[in-house]
Amino acid sequence: MTGLSLVILIFVRRWVCDTRDERRVLADTQRQAQAEQTRFLALQAAQVNEMGRLTQERAAERARNTATLKAEREKLRAEFQGTRAKELSEAFQTGAEMERAGVFKKRQQPSRGNLLTFPKKQPAAPEAERERSREHGVVGP
Repeated sequence: MTGLSLVILIFVRRWVCDTRDERRVLADTQRQAQAEQTRFLALQAAQVNEMGRLTQERAAERARNTATLKAEREKLRAEFQGTRAKELSEAFQTGAEMERAGVFKKRQQPSRGNLLTFPKKQPAAPEAERERSREHGVVGP
């Protein structure tokens, strides 16, 4: 009986104090957590790299757009200057031709047109007849 009790106590002690299974589960869980953390950090680094790449691409695209806009602006400015010079030349030529044709000569006798006359002002009413303003609570005598 004592031997049987001793064997039962040893089994109970082993059953209560044996933590090998729990330690194995804990080690597996810690390895999974470490793998998940490593994966997270790798994804985060990839995201930072991707954001940097996108930022560089946007900066390069802005630089290309700026260069293109400057070239187009210069092209339009040159085109405008050419068109402007042509229009000024034509305007001066037309003015000279009109001057030669006598369009700008003064007339000897200015023509009389029908002018409209405006009616004259009516005389102002005497001060006594004017109605006093009743704005802002002002009351007259």
